[in-house]
Amino acid sequence: MKKIIKYPLLVILLVFFFAACKKKQVTLTTAEKIQGTWQLQIEIYHQYVGGVNYSDTTLGNGATIEFRSDSKAYSDFQGQKDTSVYTLTGDTQITLNGTDTYDIKTLTSNQFVLYSKQTQGADYYEGTITLIK
Repeated sequence: MKKIIKYPLLVILLVFFFAACKKKQVTLTTAEKIQGTWQLQIEIYHQYVGGVNYSDTTLGNGATIEFRSDSKAYSDFQGQKDTSVYTLTGDTQITLNGTDTYDIKTLTSNQFVLYSKQTQGADYYEGTITLIK
């Protein structure tokens, strides 16, 4: 009879043990996700002004930008270092230095894609920046 009582007790203890070991899923905010150093993978620039198309593609070549929790971003592009202030608008936009606003198209643990389009009449500028960790 003692064996019969021990097994259900053992099963109950195992159920509680495994239930207690479940990992809680942590959801990071956009501000937390962007923190850290990102490498420029590619920047695609397209401009249409006065009926003329201009476009350019820049590969990363070791350029980096580090977003910190104090709302500052430190960039290094071919030895030219700069510090910018950034602000987030919800989970969908980031503004650098109060003037350049980008839509956040993708934000994962290893990829950050920004897009911007500005129009003035028939003229426009658009750019896509892809950063990776």
